[in-house]
Amino acid sequence: MFEFDQRLKAALVGGAIGDAMGAPVEGWGPRAILASFADWDFTRFIPPQGWDGKSHYWKGNGRITDDTLMVEALIDAYIESEAHLDAYGYAQYLLPRIVHKDVWVPEYQKTMPIFDRLWVPEKYPHWRLTYNNVDPRSAGVGNMCNCGVAMWIMPVGAVNVGDPLGAYQEAAAIGQAHNESFAVEAAAVLAAAFAQAFAVDRIDDVVESAISLARDGTRRACIDAIDAVSLGDDLPTFIHRVRDAVAPYDQKTEHTSDDRPLALATGTPSDIGRPSRTKSIEELPVALAVLKYGQGDFLRTLRAGVCYGRDCDSIAGMACGLYGALHGSSQLPDTLCQALAETNRRDFCALANRFEQTVRRIVDADLRRMHQRTMAMRIEPDFTA
Repeated sequence: MFEFDQRLKAALVGGAIGDAMGAPVEGWGPRAILASFADWDFTRFIPPQGWDGKSHYWKGNGRITDDTLMVEALIDAYIESEAHLDAYGYAQYLLPRIVHKDVWVPEYQKTMPIFDRLWVPEKYPHWRLTYNNVDPRSAGVGNMCNCGVAMWIMPVGAVNVGDPLGAYQEAAAIGQAHNESFAVEAAAVLAAAFAQAFAVDRIDDVVESAISLARDGTRRACIDAIDAVSLGDDLPTFIHRVRDAVAPYDQKTEHTSDDRPLALATGTPSDIGRPSRTKSIEELPVALAVLKYGQGDFLRTLRAGVCYGRDCDSIAGMACGLYGALHGSSQLPDTLCQALAETNRRDFCALANRFEQTVRRIVDADLRRMHQRTMAMRIEPDFTA
């Protein structure tokens, strides 16, 4: 098994690779992606698509998006707090980094707060917490249910390494400050998957752990998506079968690069983007299906996540992040890792190293608390049971 430090680096870098590779074709359908990139070897980043050379908002050539920017912000929040986080921790440590901290945003080619890059639902907690002064545990109420929490939840899995239930509960506690309902559930389940992936070396163990903790529509969507995976299928067939499996749980009927049908549910009354116990975000179950379909091959996993289309930067980011947590940094293509660092002006490995030290301190504090509990009950832990 790979050491935790290598897994952590790979989870961060693998997720960023998936994010950056999927970004220029986000919102495309699979047919369009396969028509344009059927022969793409995915050891090179997809270039910008349709960029006119004038817009400040452009994706491609390995540029990360808000998914990875938010992962970095949450890592920074953990490094400062050196403790587990909840909704109050979101307000105290994460939100200031989103709103006020200047970082290099590759898509805009300038230094700016992440907040200025985010889509409207991801700005919602700032308005609720800053202007409405709401309880952080209810700040996410009323937001549009989407994947905006799940896409940056990997660090929660890391600080709860080997403890999927702890990761599930912590992600749910943090997520309440950002969103509600199945949006928070997806984040909690994905955090649990990461916590397990950091500790095991079998894809099935990760998938089974995630499903065992999932609830309501999220659970059923994950089960159906995994059941739809046939490892012998070609890529178009895999995509078709998985999309058919998750479609009944997806409130969106269409999808564009800015999620317009979800954001602008006009006309007749609609449940689009509203809380539900029967629906699920699409990205989580598809990412688990992509991980399984990839069979431990990074490029196969990356290709499947990107070519699925729709919100493919988040799907590929989740799947490739889980791949990294399972298989370690030695399994990631050097060409992509080097291009990622250069294009985004970042030392991802250095950030992972700092975060690993924080994780160790958090786990040490957990052990001390557990020791106090065992002493209070006058019991000797039996770790062989």
